[in-house]
Amino acid sequence: MLLSEFLLTRIVEVAVHGLDLADALGREPWLTSSAGDAVTELLLGAEQTAAVRTLGWSQPHFLRKATGREPLDEEEAAQIEQLSIRWLALG
Repeated sequence: MLLSEFLLTRIVEVAVHGLDLADALGREPWLTSSAGDAVTELLLGAEQTAAVRTLGWSQPHFLRKATGREPLDEEEAAQIEQLSIRWLALG
């Protein structure tokens, strides 16, 4: 594993678990745009990141949906299907 790949795993952990921590503490979530961009590109691939902007979601909102922390409702699932958005499954 390259150092850059390892560092990306740390960005994912801080970004996603930072959202969890904000939720647990009842605080407004925050995420730097650089971290949000890096995690979004990892989950979707560079070619699909523009499709997420079409949804009009904030980066924290997208990350919650993409990581299963917040379920997709029927309308959101239909939008995702229509835009052919597929994200990397985390486990």
